[in-house]
Amino acid sequence: MDKPLLDSFSEYVDLLLDAICAVDEDSRIIYISNGAHRVFGYPAEELIGKRMLDLLHPEDHDKTQQSIDSVMQDKHVLDFENRYIRKDGQVVHLLWSTSWSDKHKMRLGVARDITRIKAAEEMQNSLIAISDTAHRTNGIKQICQQILFHLDSHISIATFGVEVSPINDSKWHTIFESVGGCMHMLKNEVKLRIASDNQIALEKIDDKLMLLVPLVFDEESHGIIGLALMEQDYSLNENDRALLTFTALQVATAIERHQRFERLQHLALYDALTGLPNRELFQDRVQRSLLRAKREQNHFALMYMDLDKFKEANDTYGHAAGDQLLKESARRISDCVRETDTVVRFGGDEFVVLLDTVENRKGALGVAEKIRLSLSEPYEWQEHEIELSVSIGIALFPEQGEQITQLIAAADEAMYKAKKRGKNCIR
Repeated sequence: MDKPLLDSFSEYVDLLLDAICAVDEDSRIIYISNGAHRVFGYPAEELIGKRMLDLLHPEDHDKTQQSIDSVMQDKHVLDFENRYIRKDGQVVHLLWSTSWSDKHKMRLGVARDITRIKAAEEMQNSLIAISDTAHRTNGIKQICQQILFHLDSHISIATFGVEVSPINDSKWHTIFESVGGCMHMLKNEVKLRIASDNQIALEKIDDKLMLLVPLVFDEESHGIIGLALMEQDYSLNENDRALLTFTALQVATAIERHQRFERLQHLALYDALTGLPNRELFQDRVQRSLLRAKREQNHFALMYMDLDKFKEANDTYGHAAGDQLLKESARRISDCVRETDTVVRFGGDEFVVLLDTVENRKGALGVAEKIRLSLSEPYEWQEHEIELSVSIGIALFPEQGEQITQLIAAADEAMYKAKKRGKNCIR
């Protein structure tokens, strides 16, 4: 090839976006096109004489050496990927096609910058992994822990936390926080602003640069994700914004799913109107008390109670008033017992109280009298004062029975005797 043609060819090569590189047997660069500046960040002349392996990402040294050995044996290698450190310190992903010339004792390679493609692949893989984590992993803390792992491959995170926003409560609830913590640095007004604005914010909090991401699901705010960053000169780019938006949606969806599951569990075990345990949960509680009493040779008591004059009040003032009377009665009864005791709505205007441990019948009578007096206090409904009372029957283990069904039947029978005796009394 004559010199003018060779010069023209070199000019054409320098127009390529890819880098064309020739190295000797020691991997020292003997020729490289101007595309090297775009790929490696070095001017072509600055790379002449340098060893390609010296520019290599340390983690890719072994597999690159294996590729070189393959080129020397098989004369060519296609579509080999590795990473290099650019002059500015950034990592570049390259796709190589390489061949070896015995005649010229050199390797000739074409390197294409696939950094953006790899970033897109990594982003796609992270999105899939985050979605899979949110849908397959049980437990919000476990979900957040795994999501932190995936986020950290894109954003250098010092600490990570998730808080749910208050609904009927003024207190925020931290449901996950990595070691070190960061959510305590956020004031409530900042949290509320981020949650309500529905915009990702990058803010300096104390000495930390933090990314604050709202948790929004079905146009409702669930809380925020807080990420304290390692880099103090970080700037939010569109890729990170998209990743964080997607992550927040997955976390919010997982929280909503978890809360829905908890609501269903609650409905299965608690009375919807009063919030008291229902019959199913009562069976579990009383069974535990029975086993413990037998093991420790203790007493426990069941109190079966029915509200007197409730039907008349419900018929006179309506179902809304009746519901309010039941809720208020449940509250008053609960206020009269210990945290270790159980108050159950058995249905209609009937309640059962499990006194977990009592010394004797006198102890149970004391609690029953306290409940009777409390329920005898007037109830307020709109502009009306409504008076109720209660009939209470008591059964003591083991005196009135050693089986649950026996105790319930005994307490129920005692309650009906109290009714016949004139109501507003204890038997």
